[in-house]
Amino acid sequence: MTVADAGRGWSRPVALTVAAAFFLEQVDATILATALPAVGRDLGVRPSDAGVALTAYLVTVAALIPVSGWLSDRYGGRRVFLVAVAGFVGASVLCGLSQSLAMLVAGRVVQGVAGAMMVPVGRFIVLAGTAKSDLVRAVAYLTWPALAAPVIAPFLGGVITQYAGWQWIFFVNVPLGVALVAVAWRIIPDVAPGGRGGLDVATFLLLMAGVVGLVIGLELVADPGRLPIAAALLAVAALGLGSAVRRARRDPTPLLDLRSFARPTFRASNTGGVAYRVAVSSVPFLLPLLLQDGFGWSPVEAGLMVMWVFVGNFAIKPVTTPLLRALGFRGLIAASSAGLAATMVACALLTPQTPAAVMATVFLLSGVFRSVGYTGYNTLQFADVPAEQMNGASTLSSTVVQLANGLGVALAAVCVRAVDAVTHPAATDGPLGYRVALVALAVVAVLSTLALLRLPAAAADHVRRPGRTLVPDR
Repeated sequence: MTVADAGRGWSRPVALTVAAAFFLEQVDATILATALPAVGRDLGVRPSDAGVALTAYLVTVAALIPVSGWLSDRYGGRRVFLVAVAGFVGASVLCGLSQSLAMLVAGRVVQGVAGAMMVPVGRFIVLAGTAKSDLVRAVAYLTWPALAAPVIAPFLGGVITQYAGWQWIFFVNVPLGVALVAVAWRIIPDVAPGGRGGLDVATFLLLMAGVVGLVIGLELVADPGRLPIAAALLAVAALGLGSAVRRARRDPTPLLDLRSFARPTFRASNTGGVAYRVAVSSVPFLLPLLLQDGFGWSPVEAGLMVMWVFVGNFAIKPVTTPLLRALGFRGLIAASSAGLAATMVACALLTPQTPAAVMATVFLLSGVFRSVGYTGYNTLQFADVPAEQMNGASTLSSTVVQLANGLGVALAAVCVRAVDAVTHPAATDGPLGYRVALVALAVVAVLSTLALLRLPAAAADHVRRPGRTLVPDR
């Protein structure tokens, strides 16, 4: 897939096929979050520590996504996408066969290698053939199935974990992945590769060191015995990321194309949007732990309740685009950030005695605000990116998103460990660490609006109101 294909027009079957890959990844991620308490018990670690199985995947994806753009140009998007889906399925089998946390983490790393190629390459396959006037519709097609997956995944994960064992949650990916490969083989067009030059290995290694050092360093900050190691890793992260950015600015064909950051809409979506995604990604990690480890619920009960978050995600979708076109990007995303923060604080105030209807309402509203904000940011960031920069922008955005997701889980785990290290709240009131983490990340959600509010009120109006001819911000 090359930039020259941008004029082909978008294809609904291709968009739905790529969306199925998003569905596959979302099912896997959401089921694992529900199963973390069981994983911790079986492997002899604390439930919050089992979260490293989540962060291992997210860190690997973030570190390797920059290579996806190069691979797509060098070997063709269709070929890379098919290999990635097959690899994701194979790695899922390895995860299901794990007998220790180390083995599970290793399997998740392999899975992350495949995921790093599957999602961003698939998204570029769709976006490269999409005109600006069709951008909202194309993003909606990519987003809907990915939102449907988490609606069923928490309950499915609870049932599988409780009655079959957590290992079986990974085997769910096998039939889904096999079917996806068969469909993608027929649907996705075989476009000639762009013939991109050699890989910038030095920049790639600097990015890997920076991303891995940042997330793992944050994971270790709350452990006093490992504080020197955490400090060293964070220093490596700062040096690696800083050096990678400097190289990208000097290289005429960089591994990580930073030109899109010159666009205010893209810049706001990938600065303030990072903070928003950090807060959002912490919720599916914290809520199953709060309900199971804090309130003593079973995996099935917790899965049913957490499912309301994703019901809200899915239910609001039909009105998200009309809301966006009525209120504008800035107003809608700011409101969703404030609403997300309010529901996170409400979650922190829940107790085992809270009526189920009240709890479900809070979770549902959390999902509503999450969905609205995601759609807003995902559309806004590409509003002013020209077709010739779309591959680089998609790769850069995917890297930032996955890094934010990893940081959300890592920061939540750090909060839990830090609080648990100094206090031991009564089990009937739920671990204080989960409550503190929810409030702390609610503050992050509020702060995420600072970059967004610097945009003009009419930012990206040419996307939300395709009939009007407006000049994009320069």
